[in-house]
This record gives sequence, C-alpha cells and structure tokens, in this order.
Amino acid sequence: MIVLEIKMNKLLRINNYLMNILKILCWKVCFTKKIKNWFLFNLLKKVRFDIAGKSSVNIGICNQNREKLYIGVNNGQLTIGNHCFFNINCSITCLKKITIGNNCKFGNNVVIVDHDHNFITQNPEFVSDSIKIGNNVWVGANVTILRNTVIGDNCVIGAGSVIKGTIGPNHLVIGNIHNKKIIR
Repeated sequence: MIVLEIKMNKLLRINNYLMNILKILCWKVCFTKKIKNWFLFNLLKKVRFDIAGKSSVNIGICNQNREKLYIGVNNGQLTIGNHCFFNINCSITCLKKITIGNNCKFGNNVVIVDHDHNFITQNPEFVSDSIKIGNNVWVGANVTILRNTVIGDNCVIGAGSVIKGTIGPNHLVIGNIHNKKIIR
C-alpha cells in the first residue's frame, strides 16, 4: 500500500510539472509584454492572473504562494519584490499602483485593493490611489489593505486589521482604521 502511495505521489508531481510547463507556455503567449519575471513565481499552486489594458506587472525572484493566489491588474502597475510569501486565498487587485517590498509575508485571506467605489455620483466609478508596502513586512490573516496606504519597513500588521493611511517603519498595528493601536 505504501509503494502505491509513493508511485501516486510521483505521478501527481509529474502531472503538476507538466501542467506548470503548459501554463508557462500559455502565459508567455498571452502576457509576455506585460509580466516581467513571472516564471519565477510558484506557478504550481493555482495562481490566477487577470491582466487587462496597459498594465505592468513586475514580480521579483523566489516568491512563494500556497493555493488560490489572485492577481488582477487593469491599467495599473504592480510590483512584487523578492522572497515574498502569500498564504492561502490572498488577493491583489490593482487599478493604479501597488508596490510590495522584499521579504514580505502575507497570511491567509489577505486582500490588497487600491480602489473603492464612488456611489455619491449618479455614475458609480472607481476611486483609486496607490499602496506601498515596505520591506520585511508581516501581514496577518484576514487583513484588508485599502487605497492610499503606505506601510513602512519592518512592520507587523495584526490579524483581522483593516489598514488605510500611513504607518511608519518598525510598528506593530492591531485593529482597523477606526480603532487601531500602533505599538513602536
């Protein structure tokens, strides 16, 4: 029974490897001018790219993800540094500009979105502003990072936080935009 499991695991790895090559070939044909260094991302783990318009995506080296990473860029500019880790079910949606530094870690269900909706006017539209996440930032599970946000280097964002605004370097943030506790 154990031998059968080992053979099945090898077959699954070979299947994943072949599917990865197929994904790379398809993405190369579709997105070759829009994504730089995309082949260095861990494509075996269900990454979904939605890239439209005059988008620019630059992904550093040695990034890792667990399953269900969504990256959507529509006429925006997304930069992800080197050695970043995205846990299960992370989502990055960019209409303007999102920059993520090196050595950043993101917990489960993190949402990074650089726009929201303007419902005051009769024609609802997106209101966009940039997001910058510094180097060595650890973002806990279920965190939402909204437009017009700057997170400095070496910060920790506690689980369940909603972040909008500027957070200086070397801070621990717990809570949301209305009730946040910043610890130096």
